[in-house]
Amino acid sequence: MVSRAKLYSRLDSLEDALEKDLIPHLQIAASGKNDLVFCVSAFNPFRELKNHTDKQTEELIEMGSQILSLRDKLGESSADTIAERICWYCREWGNVDNHQRKSAQGLAKQFLAEIQIE
Repeated sequence: MVSRAKLYSRLDSLEDALEKDLIPHLQIAASGKNDLVFCVSAFNPFRELKNHTDKQTEELIEMGSQILSLRDKLGESSADTIAERICWYCREWGNVDNHQRKSAQGLAKQFLAEIQIE
């Protein structure tokens, strides 16, 4: 059985890596150079974009999934974590029912503001 200390160490490492990799990726999108930053297969409602998902965000979502799983295993809340928020932003980008939603650039700026406040 893996000790809780090792799980917490793994969690901290993954969360640090997610933030480190996510910020520059969002900065590119916030500057208007990646309109598909939130386009990932798990949250993509657009058939025409099926083959145009953002590979780096896919990797970040996978890392986030590992973080959420570890947090669940440790009994820790995932509310408002970067791992949870990246999923929310991907869902928001793909929410075709919300006609007032922001563009990818606007969402990236908003997400960056959230991360950099913490």
